[in-house]
Amino acid sequence: MFSNKSNPSICFSKVYNDVSNPSLNFAAIMTCGDAEENCPFIPGVELRIGTTYDDPKAFDGTPQQAEKYRERALQIAKETLYVFSKVG
Repeated sequence: MFSNKSNPSICFSKVYNDVSNPSLNFAAIMTCGDAEENCPFIPGVELRIGTTYDDPKAFDGTPQQAEKYRERALQIAKETLYVFSKVG
């Protein structure tokens, strides 16, 4: 929830070793299905939340492409909102 009395959460989608990532005391929400295999260690992470989503790129170039990307984005948004409602 937004508050004028606290700093905002900075959330963004990047690979785990992106230079703009924080180096300490952060939460990592892993959304790709192969994150456990490809991102087994994230330096400085305080909370790692592993989730698995089917990649909508399987629908690239099909009539369902826009629908499947929107569907996945909404699913990730809902589940992320739930997670952040539970952490302080």
